[in-house]
Amino acid sequence: MEKFDVSIIGAGIIGGAVAYKLSQQGYKVAVIDKELHQNKHQTGRNSGVIHSGVYYPKNSLKSKTCLDGYGQLISFLKKFDLPYKITGKLIAAADESEYPELDRLYKNAKEVGLNVDFFNAEQIREIDENLISKRGFFVKETGITDYKKVLDKFIELSRKNGAEFFFGSEVKTITKTENFTQVETKRQKFKTKQIINCAGLQADRVYSLLTKEKPPVKIVPFKGEYFHVKPKAYNSDIPVYPVPNPNFPFLGVHLTKMIDGTLKVGPNAVLSFSQEGYEGVEINLKDSAETFTNKALFNIARRYSKTVTKELLKQGSKKYFKKNVRKYWSKFVLKLINGYSCGIRAQATADGELIKDFWIETFENQVHVLNAPSPAATSCLAIADTVIEKL
Repeated sequence: MEKFDVSIIGAGIIGGAVAYKLSQQGYKVAVIDKELHQNKHQTGRNSGVIHSGVYYPKNSLKSKTCLDGYGQLISFLKKFDLPYKITGKLIAAADESEYPELDRLYKNAKEVGLNVDFFNAEQIREIDENLISKRGFFVKETGITDYKKVLDKFIELSRKNGAEFFFGSEVKTITKTENFTQVETKRQKFKTKQIINCAGLQADRVYSLLTKEKPPVKIVPFKGEYFHVKPKAYNSDIPVYPVPNPNFPFLGVHLTKMIDGTLKVGPNAVLSFSQEGYEGVEINLKDSAETFTNKALFNIARRYSKTVTKELLKQGSKKYFKKNVRKYWSKFVLKLINGYSCGIRAQATADGELIKDFWIETFENQVHVLNAPSPAATSCLAIADTVIEKL
């Protein structure tokens, strides 16, 4: 039976980054994923933005890893000639009611060391004449890339360093011995000294499988939907973001021209009735039961009823979606839409609350990445460092 130093469950961008770094250090690594190939979930379905860390409180794990990860990612993209572009980013206020939160975000950006400048209406229109915000600020440290290609490169380099990837191999049983843990999938058995859980949407369930204990968090799946818009409708590469609700852990519907030229407007944030239900309204009874018995869901609905209702309306009505986009970009009309895509965000909850920061937990010879939504793709190499430190 083959033996490994470290086995990683989940071949998303965090699992790939960890494998890349461990294999560089000479560890014998196995990466196990239930899918037949990579980029099936969050890594392959995001908007491709390289985030700067504007939103996250100084000294939080999100802030630290985003700032560090930004630099590491840019260096990686340069080194391996992967496509990217530093565009900067505009955060635009829809009206005066959003100015206090805009000012707070600006102050936070300055405190963490970012290069930011306030823009007035005239400067904002220089980005695109159809942007109608009167006040916002520009963040220089923002870009766009293709995270699918980043993960592909992690896997390629890890394999060159001796790592083995087992796709189509859902973990079924874990048996602990004195010196090793035996891992059994549908297709193979092997032994490993240490295990890292990077299972994303299934991270809480994998935690239970590995530890035989109740997970400290529960994952709630939030579907984020994007409309694809005719690229020539927007005259810039600069992503435009609204001022987010400070009490709701989503950044709002933004405008992003991706590295391949696709123009995306989105995402919204609505509950998914299936952990991996990407096609229409899919309902998984087990997933739905776990979601609707989660105390955090009721707390969200109670505290943010207006926001939740708005998000649900965005899913059910393109006209309502249009109304929200036109608060800052007046050109958006439904006839510009030429496509649709969606992703599902793995949002962890604990003690009836949404977890706002990254959450990485250790258990015996295991490390569990239990909450790593956006900006995890930007932060992936720094998150990998954090995970490896905990081994």
